[in-house]
Order: sequence, then C-alpha cells, then structure tokens
Amino acid sequence: EKKAAAERSLAETDFPLQVAKACLEYREKRVGVDLVHDDVEIDLKKEVEMITGIRALLQKILDESTEQIRLLRSKKYYLEKDLKDKFSAFKIDTFCSSLHNESPHVHFSDRKAKIDSKSVAPDDWETFSNENILKAEGERMASTTLRGVIDDVLASTLNDIEQQRSQVNEAFATRTAELTKAKQTLEAHLEKVNGEIGAMEDNIRALEEAIEAKMGPMKVAHTRLEQRGRRQNVELVRDSAQHQLVGEVTEIEESMALLNEKLADSVRAYKGLNRQQLALEEDIQVKSNSLNIDENQCMKLREQLQ
Repeated sequence: EKKAAAERSLAETDFPLQVAKACLEYREKRVGVDLVHDDVEIDLKKEVEMITGIRALLQKILDESTEQIRLLRSKKYYLEKDLKDKFSAFKIDTFCSSLHNESPHVHFSDRKAKIDSKSVAPDDWETFSNENILKAEGERMASTTLRGVIDDVLASTLNDIEQQRSQVNEAFATRTAELTKAKQTLEAHLEKVNGEIGAMEDNIRALEEAIEAKMGPMKVAHTRLEQRGRRQNVELVRDSAQHQLVGEVTEIEESMALLNEKLADSVRAYKGLNRQQLALEEDIQVKSNSLNIDENQCMKLREQLQ
C-alpha cells in the first residue's frame, strides 16, 4: 500500500516537471532586453531542481520498498516452511505417543536403530527457529520504519512542491504586472510622440509653404533688378527705387535663409521623432511578446496544475 502511494506520487510529479521545463523553454523565446534572468526564471529552475530531486528520492524509496518486500517474502517463506516442518513433526510425535503394544499400527522396521546423521541437536533446533523468528521480526520492524519514512517523505515532498508552485505563480504575477505597466508607459509615450510627429509634419508643411510664398516676391524683385540693370548711360542711376529693390531682395533672402534653417531643424527633429516612434513600437512589441509568453502560454499551462 505504501509502495503504491509512492508510485502514485512519483507519477504525479511527472506533469509538474514537464510544465516547469516547458515554461523555461517558452521563456527562451523572449527577445531583446526582456530576455533577462529574472525571478520567474530563478524560481522555475528551482522548481525543476526540486521536482527532479524529489523524483530521485521517491525512486530510491521505491527501490528500497521493493527490496524490503522481497526480504519480507523471503522471511515469510522460511517461517512458513519451518512451521510446516514443525507441524509435520508434531503430527508424527503425537502419533508416536499414542502407540502401545496393542496398537494396530505397530510393526517391525527395516531401519537400523541409530541416530540419523542428518539430525540436529535440540539446541540447534531451537536456535534455528529462534533465528528465523528474529530475522523475520527484524524485517518486520524495518518494514514498519520504512512505512513511516514513506509517510514523512510523501507529506514533506507534497508540501515542498505546493510551496514552490505558489512561489513560481507569485513570481509570474509580479512579472506580468511589471510588463503590463511598462507596456502601458511605452504606449502612452508613443501616443505623445505620434502627436508630436503630427505637429511637426504640420510645422514642416507651414515652413515649406512660407518658403514657397517667398518665391514669387523674390522672382519679381529679381526681374525688376534685371530689367533696371539694362538702363543705358546716365539713366543707370542709383535711385531710391534701386536701393529699395536691393533692400527687398536682401530682406527676402535673409527671411528665406531663416525659414530654410528652421525647416532643416524641423526635418532633423522629425527624423528623430520617427526613430523614437520605431524604437517605442519595437519595445512595445517586445513587451507584448513577453506578456503573451508569460500569460497566455506559461500561466495557462500552469493552471492545469491546480
């Protein structure tokens, strides 16, 4: 009965061991910064090590139980054989004690009246039986002790497995909460960056439109300067119109230079925001992958252990 209980316990440790190993394999598929040696991995490895040790202990107990049963059967065989021989001898001696001169079963025997060489002394006879009893009693006591050991081991190993299972589940719960919070923070930051990207696109369009709006006045001013440069002789005078045209061109060029500088800065900022967007999306994907592994694969599998 105790051996059967140990066999059942050994069989019952197989699935928890496979689950713990599967979770470790699943978590190897985490990527990037999430492929970290965290508390969950530490506790999972402890669980694998513990269950493996318990299985080895249970197997040792089963081997000892098998040997103990063999020894008990051996002692039982010798006791039953001794008892059978004694019962046979008792029947013979009872029959002999009932004989008398008039008994119908008395007769002459061909066997010589001598001590059989195979016979044993009374002390040896008594010692043989006593030793059989002592050996059988020793094995019975050993069996009782082993049954107690089995009870203690089964109780303690079950408790150890349950405690470690709870510890692993708590580590998973803590880790998934951390991942969820980190993912939400990244998503909020991504939303902010997306808003900044939209604003920057509007700003770039506005700058480009402002630069484009300067093109017409610039062409007009350049055309006027070109045409007035064709005046002949004394008519090529540096009049106020000429000075105003030169000033207008200079002013437009400076304004366009400033707008182009702002546009270049905006484009650089826009590219930087795009890089941030890509990095955030990748980080969110990493967190989503880790959450899927821990919640939808590992924890779903571990629910079967309840």
